[in-house]
Amino acid sequence: MKKIALAGATLGLAAACAWAGPETIIKQRAKELRDQNNVRQGVPPATAPPPAPAPKAAPVAPTPSQQNMSRLQMELAAVKPTAPATPEQKQRLSRLLLAMAEGPAKPSAAAADKLVELLAEAQASNPLPAASRARLVQDLDGIINPSKYPQARREAILADVQAIFQAGGLPRSRAVAIAEATRALGGPGQ
Repeated sequence: MKKIALAGATLGLAAACAWAGPETIIKQRAKELRDQNNVRQGVPPATAPPPAPAPKAAPVAPTPSQQNMSRLQMELAAVKPTAPATPEQKQRLSRLLLAMAEGPAKPSAAAADKLVELLAEAQASNPLPAASRARLVQDLDGIINPSKYPQARREAILADVQAIFQAGGLPRSRAVAIAEATRALGGPGQ
């Protein structure tokens, strides 16, 4: 496993040399390693939402967005290596992803379908643990609903998405593809 990761990192660095100087490559690789180590150790992402307010006397019903986030996590958990995602599951995942969007700016259905396809493939080959799925869904919420989180954190969210999948054993190239599909989900200019 370490040899495969080392070979992937070497290939990634060699490809990046064509577009960036060595200092940029070293800095980027250091950030990726930091993010992967944080994911492995369970450190919350830099984009963690503020802590919830103190509990009130009456229980608060979850918002529709929170319900969709929970359903998305459950649907992702249902995709297993022994039972890859069916077209119906992918359609449900895509609908839930689109339903998470709050406000007038919604992601395109094509971007959601592309991301769902990549997520389903990744989950079928390297299933994510529950904690990683929860972080992933939180990161997706941050990209879909940028008004909930500071805009300056967008790159950190995308780096965390990539780190989640790389720490889960997915090859770097596939993790980068998922992060780019997540970026497209946020729409142009975001």
